[in-house]
Amino acid sequence: MNWFFNKKHRLGFGFGAIIFIVAGTLVMTMLTLQRSYDINRKINDKYVPSIGRLQDLESYTLRSKDLIKEWAFVQRVEEDLHRKEMKSISDSSLMKSWIRLNEVKNNFSVEEQKSMDSLERKVGDMLIQFKAVQELLPTFDSYSNPVALMDAESYFIEGSGIPLVVEEAESILNRLRKKQTERMNAELEEMNVQFSRLTGVLVVVSLFVLFAGIAIAYFTTKLRKQKEESEVQKEQLNLLYRDLTDSINYAQRLQNTILPNIGSVRQIFNKSFVFYVPKAVVSGDFYWFKNVGGKKLFAAADCTGHGVPGAFMSLVGHNFLNHVTKVFLDPSQILNNVNRLGTEVLRNNNTGVRDGMDIALCAIDEKEGLLEYCGANIPVYIVRKNELIELAPTKRSIGTFGERGETFETQKFQLEKDDMVYACSDGYADQFGEENNKKFMRKRFKEMLTAISELEIDSQEKTLHETFNVWKGSMEQTDDLLVIGIRI
Repeated sequence: MNWFFNKKHRLGFGFGAIIFIVAGTLVMTMLTLQRSYDINRKINDKYVPSIGRLQDLESYTLRSKDLIKEWAFVQRVEEDLHRKEMKSISDSSLMKSWIRLNEVKNNFSVEEQKSMDSLERKVGDMLIQFKAVQELLPTFDSYSNPVALMDAESYFIEGSGIPLVVEEAESILNRLRKKQTERMNAELEEMNVQFSRLTGVLVVVSLFVLFAGIAIAYFTTKLRKQKEESEVQKEQLNLLYRDLTDSINYAQRLQNTILPNIGSVRQIFNKSFVFYVPKAVVSGDFYWFKNVGGKKLFAAADCTGHGVPGAFMSLVGHNFLNHVTKVFLDPSQILNNVNRLGTEVLRNNNTGVRDGMDIALCAIDEKEGLLEYCGANIPVYIVRKNELIELAPTKRSIGTFGERGETFETQKFQLEKDDMVYACSDGYADQFGEENNKKFMRKRFKEMLTAISELEIDSQEKTLHETFNVWKGSMEQTDDLLVIGIRI
């Protein structure tokens, strides 16, 4: 073992250990990222559609229960909106919702599929009894027939008829949704555990590399003859570092797949810009646009943290928005459902700490010139003729709200031609300046938006960029940056 005490061999052993550990860490990082990507795809492809379609069917079931009872006990004309809605549900909507759920039947276990078979029978029973009530009381005048009225009311005896079959259907839906949610939470918990383990390994490896570097520096001052060997090994470490950087860049490309380019954005809003500057390679801020149902929707969101943790949160938030807007278009309904999903999915059961998301969500009806807004900690600014109007958000984050029955509310604002609408994260206002080491602050930021609102769209974005760079100077960027601007 005398060779081990030779300084030359100790130096070589130290370099070899670093290369081995860093390579192992790189492999572990790649495997963790790939596993997390697989889990995210599984959630999006399996659990989110299943839970969403269960909730859709549950919504139609509960709504039809109220409407059919109203049909039986409240005399209304045939053109009544509630009667039309009930007829639409019983004729097509309820069955279509079941068919959509049945399309993802393979996402459920064998036992759950048996429950779905039972659920199918319940849905069939509901439709038969709904039709029976509708046929007994088809018109306004039919309510004057006491026999028909009594027969219709007999379907609502407690513990039988429609109340019983709806209650049984609701019970099955709740069990299925609970099972799917539990499995999805287990997948997310596995992802959290993997990242916690990876974080611990990275800390240990960083400390090891730090102390090993100090030792190597000490030995290299005394071993001038081994300089060439040391340079070769240093180059090997640089290659490993570049490989790690390439892996992070790959993660960036994954995140960029969810963000629309400016060309796609301007297909929705002709005069618009998105000023987006991540603090790290990947970002916790994200923007979202969608044109659906005669409304043009957009959102500026700021997820917990930045870098890799924030980026994974942004993927989850983006997917929630896409899913919920398949059913709801009102901003408050969208955020209330996103918040519900976030509360169920993003809870950290071990520590009691929750990840969260701040967001400003707007829907613009250009025909009516109406803006509908709902926000969680992020306001929206409208600048009209050099006057700034602020729509204030709810002071709570997505995923931390509604446990006591609170809800988000939609605010409506009548727009005028040439109004500028802005939504942004807090990264710009929180940036420290080189000159005085103070934050830019929200007051100065709102004054700047007012000042640039008359400029052309591209000039506004350029001014935001130049002002930020001058203010920041040589200081490190504090947070991710996101500013959306739209000219009406």
